[in-house]
Amino acid sequence: MPRLRDAGELEALRRLIAARAADPTVVVGPGDDAAVLRPEPGMDLVATTDAFVEGRHYLPEWLAPAGLGGRLAAANLSDLAAMAAEPRWALLSIGARADHEVEALEALEHGLEQALRSEGAVVVGGNIAATEGPEWLSLTLLGEVAPGRAWARRGARPGDLIAASGAPGRAGAGLRLARSLGVKGRERVPAEWQALVDAWLAPRARVALARMLAATGAVTAAIDLSDGLLGDLGQLCRASAVGAEIRGEAGGSDPLLARAAKTLDVDPFDLWAGPSDDYELLLAVDPSRRAACELAAEAAGVALAFIGGCTDASGAIERLDGGSRRTLDPTGFDHFARG
Repeated sequence: MPRLRDAGELEALRRLIAARAADPTVVVGPGDDAAVLRPEPGMDLVATTDAFVEGRHYLPEWLAPAGLGGRLAAANLSDLAAMAAEPRWALLSIGARADHEVEALEALEHGLEQALRSEGAVVVGGNIAATEGPEWLSLTLLGEVAPGRAWARRGARPGDLIAASGAPGRAGAGLRLARSLGVKGRERVPAEWQALVDAWLAPRARVALARMLAATGAVTAAIDLSDGLLGDLGQLCRASAVGAEIRGEAGGSDPLLARAAKTLDVDPFDLWAGPSDDYELLLAVDPSRRAACELAAEAAGVALAFIGGCTDASGAIERLDGGSRRTLDPTGFDHFARG
C-alpha cells in the first residue's frame, strides 16, 4: 500500500477529494483555493472547530481510521446540536507522518463524510500537512440556525429544570475500564463491557434530538457533554449566573455504570458526573414545558432524564441525598491538567 512519502501531497489530496459527493449548497468545493457556499437566505451561520491529537484524544490501537473519522465528526456535530443548529459544511485538516498509508487516510475521510452526511453536512475542503511527532486532525464545521433561535450556555433561570440526554458517564467509564483491563483493541474487551467501550469509541451526536427539542421552545440554555457532566454543568451555570441542585440518585440510575463503578472501586455518582466525552446534551428547561420535551425525546428515540434544577445561588452546585446537601467541585476534563 502506498504511503504519503510515495504518493506525495497532491496525489493524496486528489484521492481524498475524488469520492466526495456533490451538494447543491456548494458552489465551489474541494480542489480550489477556497470553497464557495450558498447559505439559506436569512439564516445565521454557526461555526465550531475541534482537534484530535494522537495519544491525547485518540489511541490508534483502539480506533480504525473510519471509526476515528466518525468520532471526529461526532465531536463537532455535538457542538452544533448544543446550539440547535443544522450542520452544513466541514473543513478537514490533517497532520500526518510520511509513513501513513494513503488508503488509511481515505478510510478516515470516508468515515468522517459518512457521519457528517447522516446529519446533513458535507466536507467542502481542507488541508494536509507533514508532521514528525504525534499525528493530529482538525475539523471545522459550519451550520445554520434561524435568527434568534440558537441555544447558548447563558439563559438558564432559577427554577428551570436540568435535563441530560442519553447515558452520561459511559464514555469515561469505557476508557477507564479499557485502561484497567490492560488490553488493546475492542475485540479483546469482555462482552459485559462492550457497550461502555462503544460509548467511548463511537459516540453519536444528538442532532436529531436537538432539532425536536428546539421546536418545543422549552430549552433556555444548553451545552454538550464533552468534558463531563459536572464540569460542563459548571460552565453552563457560570454563563447563566445560576446555581444547580443535582439529585444524588441520578448518578445511580444506570445499572451498567453501577457495575463498572463496583469493578473500578469508585462512587457511581463520580463515574456518572466525572470527566467523560459522551457528546450528550445538558439542558436547562422551562418547567412548564417538561412534558413537551419528554414527548420530543420519545419521538427521537433518545432517553432524557431530569436530574435536578437551577437555583439563584450563582455558581454553587450541590448534590442532594435525602435531607443532606454536599457542595460539588465542577471539574471536568482539562487538556492541560497533569496525569
